[in-house]
Amino acid sequence: MEDQFLWIKESLVTFPQPPNRTNHNAFYGSIHNLWSAAQNQKVLVEAGNLNAGVKSDSQSNTIIKGPNESSWVFMDEKDLKEKIAKPGFPLKTIAASMLLRKLRWATLGLQFDWSERNYDVSLPHAKIPDALSRLAKELAMPAMENAEFCAEAAIINYFASDDMLGGHLDDMEADLSKPIVSISLGCKAVFLLGGESRQDPPIAMFLRSGDAVLMSGPARQCFHGVPRIFTDPENCDVPAFQSKFLDSSEASFVDYIKGLRININIRQVY
Repeated sequence: MEDQFLWIKESLVTFPQPPNRTNHNAFYGSIHNLWSAAQNQKVLVEAGNLNAGVKSDSQSNTIIKGPNESSWVFMDEKDLKEKIAKPGFPLKTIAASMLLRKLRWATLGLQFDWSERNYDVSLPHAKIPDALSRLAKELAMPAMENAEFCAEAAIINYFASDDMLGGHLDDMEADLSKPIVSISLGCKAVFLLGGESRQDPPIAMFLRSGDAVLMSGPARQCFHGVPRIFTDPENCDVPAFQSKFLDSSEASFVDYIKGLRININIRQVY
């Protein structure tokens, strides 16, 4: 249980940090310290004219440049109310807590370009964290024969109660003989594993927190998806983290994961 909780925390605090990219990059650019900002009730503001006295949040210590060169900055809600009264101050805002709820994916290591459906090696990136690389290597061993799995990229998916992942193939890696290591955390989900055609009837199975799936061999060519997440207390099957982690600093992680699912899938690209 301790290991699961560690990876939940890493997925919320560390993995969305730049240079890793998230679904928010397309509009807001790189966002630093999203989890901390959400816990401290910060608001992301389109700063506009930076000479108007808007300063970056002390915790993130950065002004975010969006894709259209607009500038975004985290502010305290109190400071924001004072600034709103000033003429010309921009009103485009979004609460950090809302950004956290809308977080749907983060990419680690080699960055995946969703629009082109390939890995863009020109994008800035950091290597997969050593601890996650070691875990993936251990879990991949049954499919690696005499070779070693090299974790080069990972996608973290964040599923809310109404989210689903339609049937798809993970076939963008250069070497499909290497497995994909998939780790489930949080709420229980239904996982469907089909065949090489969308018409092939799928096999349904539950994935619970702490489960790992190894997609290797012919399974690399199979359609698969997640049609349902169970978030109700009777069926979510979330481990009793609250009985282990009662410290107030950990309570926010427990509250988050009781209603969501995180999936970490690690790949060897080349």
